[in-house]
Amino acid sequence: MRATHRHVMHLALVAVLTGLAGCSGSPDGTEGDAGAKGVASGARPPAASKAQAFDPPAKFGKETTLPVDEDIKDWGFALHGPRLYHRTSEALDAYDTHSGRKLWSSPLGRKDWYTGKAGVPSDDQTIPPVFALQDGHTGVLFAYADTTKGSGTPVDRTDVYLRSVDADTGKVSWTIRLPAPKGAAVSGSLEPGVFGAEDGIAAVRVFTSKDDSGSEGGRSATTYAVDLKSRQVTWQREGFAGGALDSGVVIGVQLGDEATFQAIDGWHTEEEDLTLAGLAVTDGSPRWKKAGLTAVEVEQVGGGFFVSSSLRDSRTGEFVPSAPDGSFTHCFDDQRSVIVCNTKETVRGIDAKSRMALWTISEGDASRKKPDVTNAFHGAVYAGGVILDARTGKDRSLFEGADTYRINEYAAAGIDLHVYPATG
Repeated sequence: MRATHRHVMHLALVAVLTGLAGCSGSPDGTEGDAGAKGVASGARPPAASKAQAFDPPAKFGKETTLPVDEDIKDWGFALHGPRLYHRTSEALDAYDTHSGRKLWSSPLGRKDWYTGKAGVPSDDQTIPPVFALQDGHTGVLFAYADTTKGSGTPVDRTDVYLRSVDADTGKVSWTIRLPAPKGAAVSGSLEPGVFGAEDGIAAVRVFTSKDDSGSEGGRSATTYAVDLKSRQVTWQREGFAGGALDSGVVIGVQLGDEATFQAIDGWHTEEEDLTLAGLAVTDGSPRWKKAGLTAVEVEQVGGGFFVSSSLRDSRTGEFVPSAPDGSFTHCFDDQRSVIVCNTKETVRGIDAKSRMALWTISEGDASRKKPDVTNAFHGAVYAGGVILDARTGKDRSLFEGADTYRINEYAAAGIDLHVYPATG
């Protein structure tokens, strides 16, 4: 798995300016899983496992490497309850985070789609699956593209599908084909993705090209909102690349004619014609916009926030004044009451309700070493072998060995799918 940026799914939007259970900070509606931040809607934990829950975890057991096929293209993973759900080009796989055992595999079943890594255009996106409660069961949502062969005069075409898989059993609950983008072709070199689900609506981004080949030239995108009960597209917006869903707002960029995209640093243009914007998830109506940009990156945080250059309010698009200035800003929602922002120079805890700074540790602090924060969960901040208190910033305890790229009450997991079960 490739480490492009820290978060579950992002739309790179670095502007000259530079998550998800309802409107709360919890991604699954049950206050669990910083391994799936900003991407779930009312999801329930999966069936019982031998794993024990520690909330938040402070000790971790022996590292387990999951039995994944390294030759298959992977798109990311998310933790939910005592399981890890891994999306590849061939399947959605579920693993027990306590034992490392594969529980089930739900294949995509694409006949003419290359699923390996060799000799294909580079696509370094990280697109974890998304969780949403549907008819009393947790569905694991993801999008994928497939080719339909033409017969007679019709040419081959690439379609995009949205699929829901039962989190417990791995059985496909349903699959729908999304309407074709208007005036463009689906890109064959950049993977589509679900980037959020909230209040029964999933948000999907599809990369497009302005010619029928789906080639690299003329990059654009179309964003869809899908009602999970009726399984109908409620709105779609051409030329809009969604990247985060939070607090009822789809956050993304309205693209100009000459936009280009790279997963590592997002959308760029030589003209000042990119617009960072928020749309209502219910009907796609505009909520706010920030125009005149040449480059932008959006990183999902959750809890009412996202990052684009610095921490911003999802409902307004405005900067949060108490957020630290600095380079390489990443922020984490502890899903209780604190947003923790880490830059190269500073780490700061911010009260999610009042937006006031709670504590700060900077590089120039003579009494403390500035830690490198990797995650936050339920009052704990994980930072390179030390756990800080999210409200005070004080050292709480040390921990050894675990990579906390993703974490919940059952386990931590590294970006390379090394899993560390929680033991205390």
